[in-house]
Amino acid sequence: MFDEREGPDIFDYLNEHGLEGLETEPTHDSSVRELEDLLTTYVIHREEDEIEDYEYRYITTVRIYTLIKDCGEMYQKQGEQARDAFLEDVEENPEAAHEMADRIGRYTVGNTVMVIYTLGYELVKDLMGDLLLEILDEDVATETGEQQLQNQIGKYQTRAQLLHHFDLIDSSYLSDITQIRENRRELVHDVERRFDLQMLDSINDLWNIIHVVNHLYEELYGRPAYKFLSEE
Repeated sequence: MFDEREGPDIFDYLNEHGLEGLETEPTHDSSVRELEDLLTTYVIHREEDEIEDYEYRYITTVRIYTLIKDCGEMYQKQGEQARDAFLEDVEENPEAAHEMADRIGRYTVGNTVMVIYTLGYELVKDLMGDLLLEILDEDVATETGEQQLQNQIGKYQTRAQLLHHFDLIDSSYLSDITQIRENRRELVHDVERRFDLQMLDSINDLWNIIHVVNHLYEELYGRPAYKFLSEE
């Protein structure tokens, strides 16, 4: 995929400015802001038809990463402030204060979590669709019926199940992909969930989206969109 490029792409652009993008996890807010600024400049100064799908999808991955990072920091900050205030005003045990902090933190970041799951859902769906088109050849299309095949692979969960059938995702990824769909649906259609986030055991569950996106991106394009430092 990347060897067939006609000219410099977004990764070349980042390398020219001394950044490896999200291949190495940014450890400081300044590096994340610098990365986003470069991506914005890249998009603004190029014509729309000059930017490939894999570039747009990489930019979306960065956006999701940044939102999750900001969301976690806001959850912790608001929670800690609520906990300290609660302990100061009321003589309660630490467990009750922790529960109150968690509730305040979830309330604060609820709408951002909805955006994260919406972006993640759409990106995962697109990546799964293109990955399936790479492996479903004409024989399969003829046997199944072209229209029927198109109808089936248009469905998010069917795409996931087919990728699992072809061993491109394991049961763990299939479970996470299903959970992304379920969480997104709850947040979009049930306003109450945006305030309590009961579908999440922990705010850290959001990182499952990045793991899924990264796996699908690498399967489709032959390189990861993101690499954790601990994986080096």
